[in-house]
Amino acid sequence: MKQDDPQSQISAGNRWYVADQFHAQLGTDGRRRVIENRWRVFGEMIREWRRRQHASTVLNVLDAGCGDGINLVGLRRIEGDEHLVMNVFGVDYNPLRLGRAEKAEPTARLHLASLDQLPYGDGTFDVVLCNHVVEHVPDFALALAELFRVVRPEGLVIVGVPNEGCLIARLRNHVIQRSIIRTTDHVNFFTERILRRALTEAGLQVRQVQLETFFFPHSYINAGLNEFAVGHWLMARLRKVCPSQAGGLIVASERPAR
Repeated sequence: MKQDDPQSQISAGNRWYVADQFHAQLGTDGRRRVIENRWRVFGEMIREWRRRQHASTVLNVLDAGCGDGINLVGLRRIEGDEHLVMNVFGVDYNPLRLGRAEKAEPTARLHLASLDQLPYGDGTFDVVLCNHVVEHVPDFALALAELFRVVRPEGLVIVGVPNEGCLIARLRNHVIQRSIIRTTDHVNFFTERILRRALTEAGLQVRQVQLETFFFPHSYINAGLNEFAVGHWLMARLRKVCPSQAGGLIVASERPAR
């Protein structure tokens, strides 16, 4: 399956290519809480990796598939919270989103490129973040191979995906809310098992899996619950009872030493 040409999709007004991600993901207190919790997880994963690897406080970090730059902003927050110095890079194949990312985080070094052909040398980065991207990429194995290539030996790769291969997600997409499967630009539907296997096949060693929220079988219910503290509490309780039906997965893995 070939990936869509972004410029033609932008010209056609495809919402998956042009919608404002900052509004979609940070536009309400509830949505912001989800994103800020995600940033906290990224920070904890970087801290644990640094402790284990005795890594420097000066890091080259890539946001692979940076979109509008939301996680570039998050990386700068982590930099301050963890007392690090980050040389932050971002890459995306959508020129519209890359322009927004430049405005959101002007100090990041941004490049227009696809994940299956990253414009960086082997072992360039200490940390690579790829969050909610590979579910959009037809040849996700090639994309993961590129992440492996550009991270240094013993470097950290953090990959986040929706847990859209779980039972409740499949029930939502194919029975309850079939409009999603007709309109989504997702081409891969991951579970923890599928993602672990893909990362391992790319040569990475999985170190930690963090589960996010819970997969309610209707997007409007899910969005509504996210707006209230009690909704986040309920999701956390349900996730603890049935972890396989979590809403998302964040996996920390490492490139083995030479």
